[in-house]
Amino acid sequence: MSEKKFSPVRFRHPIRVVNLCFTIVLLCSTLLTWRELAVLENAYLSSQRNSLDTIAAALDRHLQYGVDRLLFYRAAMEEALAVPVIKPSDDALQTFSTQRNNEGWLLNVNNQRGVPLRGVSDAYVEQNAFLTREDAWLNRELSAASEFSYLLDSASADPGLQRHLFYTSRAGFYLSPLAQEQEEARIRSHYHRLVNHPYFSAHAKRNNPSRAVRWTHSQSPVHHATRSLTASVPLDYEQRWYGVLAMDFTVDAMTQFLLESLQEDHDADVVLYDSRFQVIAATRSTVNRAHLLTAEQKAKLAGMMKHATEGDYRLGTRFISWARLRYFDGVLVRVDTLSQSAKGEFGKITLVLALLWLLFTGMLIFSWVIIRRMVRSMYQMQNHLQWRAWYDTLTRLFNRGAFFERAKKAALRCHEQNEPYAVIQLDLDNFKSINDRFGHQAGDRVLSHAAVLVSQTLRAQDIAGRGRGRGVLHHAAGRHRC
Repeated sequence: MSEKKFSPVRFRHPIRVVNLCFTIVLLCSTLLTWRELAVLENAYLSSQRNSLDTIAAALDRHLQYGVDRLLFYRAAMEEALAVPVIKPSDDALQTFSTQRNNEGWLLNVNNQRGVPLRGVSDAYVEQNAFLTREDAWLNRELSAASEFSYLLDSASADPGLQRHLFYTSRAGFYLSPLAQEQEEARIRSHYHRLVNHPYFSAHAKRNNPSRAVRWTHSQSPVHHATRSLTASVPLDYEQRWYGVLAMDFTVDAMTQFLLESLQEDHDADVVLYDSRFQVIAATRSTVNRAHLLTAEQKAKLAGMMKHATEGDYRLGTRFISWARLRYFDGVLVRVDTLSQSAKGEFGKITLVLALLWLLFTGMLIFSWVIIRRMVRSMYQMQNHLQWRAWYDTLTRLFNRGAFFERAKKAALRCHEQNEPYAVIQLDLDNFKSINDRFGHQAGDRVLSHAAVLVSQTLRAQDIAGRGRGRGVLHHAAGRHRC
């Protein structure tokens, strides 16, 4: 068989080996970088969740403190209803008797201490189904309200969320340390706003049979121009509903609290939602609040809240962490965009990690190009030297050494298989005269042409080579596989 080119086994091709090695290195570096990015992302989400948990815990403490105060004042009112300690003076009761039919009235139980009682007429009370003014219970409630007014006057507003405590009675009066109304029409308007606010009707026995704390989110019952989160509890004694104690948590104060809780991370969006996913307070402007979560995202978050009290997930280029509050039926949500997270510490680490991977990949590709060229050059040189060692450059047949080596192997194989073989020597007649007459170049062309003719007659198992003489060709032939 005549071989024109040295061809090693395909999978051992050095170029393929180099490509495979560099591919494995690039794949491993990419996987390791991706793994580090995944770990970094989990650490980032954990950090955001821990930060949100801290804010939620602090907010819960404020809400718990407010609810505890509210329950304490309700207990004080119930105790005052049961065993009154301070009773209104006869002058105060006489003043009430003369003013109770006025559109709006004001009663100072004590000019030096306590909060004045402000109320509406008997006619107004009779027009509202939630209100009742029975004289059999009225004196007891006025005594309890007089006693409570001293506590209300001494109660200071919380510096954190600026809570406002007030009491609204079904008997047609209210107590509020912030109320400044003096005119009858303004007193009546304020009381009308109080009893028609959702917090008041929410404590009717059919609406709140458990008599638990209820939360409402709307305009403040005290300051109608200010939005607030209102916690309220009913005042009951001997199966009778007297009124409602309520406490305001202003939205502005809660927003400021969220901003201060973020400390240096002011770019994050933290939103407090109620149970219906209405925004109560947010660190972002009012214009952009509605775009923080879509309806589908709110539905997904509501589904997650059924099975856990906190969690986080990634949504495209945004990281969302959430935590439910214990003392309020709502959820605190933190939304961080990719651009916001890139400005923080984790973003800088991610950027450095990505740059290192790009630098390593660039160096790897540059090295691959250089090494691939070197290996290709060495491989081509090896093929050339190997071909020169095995073949005759003129006839492109095996040279003398390669021919005898192949012939010996073929003869040994035929001998082992007990098959015949033959060796044929060809000598070109009058070849010397061609060299002498036409020159060595013509002789080389004749010899090359003769080698082509011999190669065309070879079978798969035949071997052809050139001997020492310029016109000598050797031909080893055998049967079957030899």
